[in-house]
Amino acid sequence: MKHASQWLAAALTTFALAACSHDEAADHVEVSAAVTTVPVRQGSVADTVTAYGSAGAATDAADVVSVQAAGRVTRWQVTAGAAVVHGQPLLTFTLAPSAVAAYQQAVTARTLAQAQYAHAQQLFSQQLATRDQLDQADKALRDAQSNLDALVQQRGRDASMHITAPFDGTVITIDAAQGDNLQAGAALLTLQRADGLVVTTGVEREAMARVKPGAKASLTPIDGGASIQGTVRRVARALDPHTHLLNVEIVPDGALVDGEGVRADIVVGQWQGWLLPRDAVQGDASDRHVFQVANSKAISVPVKVLGEANNVAVASGALDASRALVTEGATQLDDGMAVRVAAERAKP
Repeated sequence: MKHASQWLAAALTTFALAACSHDEAADHVEVSAAVTTVPVRQGSVADTVTAYGSAGAATDAADVVSVQAAGRVTRWQVTAGAAVVHGQPLLTFTLAPSAVAAYQQAVTARTLAQAQYAHAQQLFSQQLATRDQLDQADKALRDAQSNLDALVQQRGRDASMHITAPFDGTVITIDAAQGDNLQAGAALLTLQRADGLVVTTGVEREAMARVKPGAKASLTPIDGGASIQGTVRRVARALDPHTHLLNVEIVPDGALVDGEGVRADIVVGQWQGWLLPRDAVQGDASDRHVFQVANSKAISVPVKVLGEANNVAVASGALDASRALVTEGATQLDDGMAVRVAAERAKP
């Protein structure tokens, strides 16, 4: 019985020691985390100012077509919204009887002035007229010719005028009805230049010093469609009274539809540094850092974020280009923690 008790005590002691040994081993098991990594690289990303606006005619893109003579439109050959090319017939304009009479009077006045000048020359050659008389006849002829030239330039030589498009563009409005009697200079139609469509956007006051004429921009229709490039033509120096923003005019390199909404990403500079996926950057504004992997351990590296575009952050910091950068799983890491690399993605 004594031997049995001794054996039981020894067995319990051995079991207790084994249990303690197991607990101590468990305490020394190293915790690790599964992570995904990407290679790190340096590069540049455009620093942009984003603005919203719409496509429309520039203030200097539309011309009003008129005739500097009274008359009426006897035939329209275009309608509002029609696209026209340089030299294409737009309308036929017939001069009023008073305008035709004014032209005939100018022709008659020029003919009479020519005859008087020729007579003055003859008298002067015979010493029957003075130099002053000859000069007066010459001036009268030049005045008559100038008046006739002005009328011809304004209304042509015929009673009917065929008005053509002065440039490629679009008929915006028809401003006169066929058959109406019109005064000299009355608007007939308004043409918009084919290259006269601009995007007008609004930017905040603080962006005025950053957005410059000549800056490039990416223009994306809000309702869908491919982006096109454009160039900033003008930056207003006064706030728009309706939007309280600074208007920026951008000339598109491609076709847009008049009136459509557009998002403009205006390039104002470049950020240069490490290109980091956003999910790799941890911490708040006062303590930004990333984790790289060295010898299967997470190494915390402080960084300064210079800017962000899409899903990429551009940062400065003492990163090691030979070490992988942790992306997925970075939120669970501490400096020096063991990691298991589950996968490696492509570069950002």
